[in-house]
Amino acid sequence: MADAAHRPVEIKVLLSDEAVGPALQALDLDADDSRRRRIYFWERPAPGPVEPRLPLLEAGLVIRLRKEVGGSDDDLTVKLRPCDPDRLPEEWRADRSDGDWEFTIEEDWSGRDRAPAASLKRDGDFPRPTGDDPGDSGQPAFNPEQRDLLAGTGHRDLGRLTALGPVEARQWKPPLADLLHPVTVERWTVEDQGLDFLELSLRARPADAEAARRQLVRALSERGLASAERQRSKTRAVLAALAAEALGG
Repeated sequence: MADAAHRPVEIKVLLSDEAVGPALQALDLDADDSRRRRIYFWERPAPGPVEPRLPLLEAGLVIRLRKEVGGSDDDLTVKLRPCDPDRLPEEWRADRSDGDWEFTIEEDWSGRDRAPAASLKRDGDFPRPTGDDPGDSGQPAFNPEQRDLLAGTGHRDLGRLTALGPVEARQWKPPLADLLHPVTVERWTVEDQGLDFLELSLRARPADAEAARRQLVRALSERGLASAERQRSKTRAVLAALAAEALGG
């Protein structure tokens, strides 16, 4: 099992709202050149004092479906963040893959928020989670491995979840000459909620991660783009807005 000193690091920088337009221009990102997907989540939202409660997210679990627009290259992911890799079931303490699924553990850096995360992604062609199609329950179509991981981490009661979405997503992989590591740029929008996020991410070896993070922040700064040290979670913001809509708020 790889410890934190050997796990790959995913570094994320988030821009939002009025910063998105200038970033698209500065990075020369054209919507016509992007990969389009629609993203759905499952939660069990409940009313809260200020914004809806998100019990799965609060328990460190995200269930996400990404559907390719105009294609069938979809994936269903369960993500545990934060997680303690040493407390995962023994068979889930190292990266694994088989056929159409892949399990990974990596360090997840977003500003000052840094934590280990474990993800089990299943590729396939999945229906929209509306429950409208014959035989479609509107619930996540976990495979046996995902069910085993979830049960082994205490997430057994996952019936009758609420599907939230879609989030419109566009993804680019621009060649930025001033970065040593390949960067992925993804835009999330929920127009009727006024949400607009642009996230830049890259992966690096642990020994290179801090230098790669500084290089990414510097590359943005040199293009007139500033990122906050305390990064907002785009997943939490999107889930809160979609949950409020689902609850009739």
